[in-house]
Amino acid sequence: MSTTAELIAFVRDVTDLDEADLPASLIRQYMKDGFNRIINLERRWPFYEVTYTLNTVASQRDYVISTIGAGDLREVISVLDNSTSGNRLAIISMDEAERVWHGSFDTPTRPLFYAEWSETLKLYPKPDTVYPLIIRGYRKPTYAWVSNTLLSPDCDDRLHDAIAYYAIAQSYKRQEDSEMHNMYKQSFDEAVGLARRELMRPPSHRPMIMSRGTVRPSEKYWLESLGRTLGQ
Repeated sequence: MSTTAELIAFVRDVTDLDEADLPASLIRQYMKDGFNRIINLERRWPFYEVTYTLNTVASQRDYVISTIGAGDLREVISVLDNSTSGNRLAIISMDEAERVWHGSFDTPTRPLFYAEWSETLKLYPKPDTVYPLIIRGYRKPTYAWVSNTLLSPDCDDRLHDAIAYYAIAQSYKRQEDSEMHNMYKQSFDEAVGLARRELMRPPSHRPMIMSRGTVRPSEKYWLESLGRTLGQ
């Protein structure tokens, strides 16, 4: 693991440029740019996995995602009803949810589905009481390491050197040294590619489900209304 200060020192060692020629503030900006380019490659980096809890409110359907957990949740992957006889909520589209639960049909009871709209988690049907939910998902990256050089970039250790390579490449580009820029940009691309393949490679023990399809909410809702286990 490398801190921002250590990566800045590495950039200076390679480029042989002092503060007057290459300000630390500029190096940090280059590093932030490289970091964003890496993070934007994937929506589900494993080092951003988080698990939060949420207690529902009776007759409340909408829960702003930014208020869940630490407030850094970017993408919801699963919602689990952790109460007695609870189950995993299935995701549905807003169109399908509004088709089923509207008007007199929108009766509060145990939520069975969820949808996302405008940074809001919506439960269907809306809860009739308090249900403890477990929310799994991916959080947003943090940037405290850009200003606090004692911290490390908010990503896997194997990507830290790549961030420094990008800063070095940009430093040479600023000096109009295209040959050195291209060399370190290639090092950046190679380092990111190798780390990305390893980080995103599925575990050998995890099964892969092909063409599983989805369950229509009206069918599952009807089955579970007849018995708690019929729709499972």
